[in-house]
Amino acid sequence: MVKIIDKYNLYKNKYPKYVVLIKVGIFYECYGEDVYVLNNLFSYKIKDINGIKRVGFPINSYDKVISKFKSFKINYVIIEDDDITRKKFNFNNYDKFVPDDLNLEDRINKVYDRLRVLKNNSKIMDVLDKVEEILW
Repeated sequence: MVKIIDKYNLYKNKYPKYVVLIKVGIFYECYGEDVYVLNNLFSYKIKDINGIKRVGFPINSYDKVISKFKSFKINYVIIEDDDITRKKFNFNNYDKFVPDDLNLEDRINKVYDRLRVLKNNSKIMDVLDKVEEILW
């Protein structure tokens, strides 16, 4: 029997800029760099098991996950037994959710820390005005 991680790696090599989800029992799981996409979109906890990063979610969250992939235009592949579902968008945002060295939470904290240091800087109000304009 093929190990799940081997199956994941097989499909990930074939579809490198796709989130590869594998159905395992009553969960969908992803590994490697794909975990950052789910962590950044849903705050799913990243588990490190024997040096392998993993994120899983229950099958009843499937529609929510796929809907968000579609709204953010993130390519994905779903592996269920030997059936493959693949969705490709003309413009793939996969790389926006897989940072080179930091996950989204770390990036937010880094910016927050820097803003606190600069709070007495006269230009900080301009930066905050622009951020607030984007957010609200």
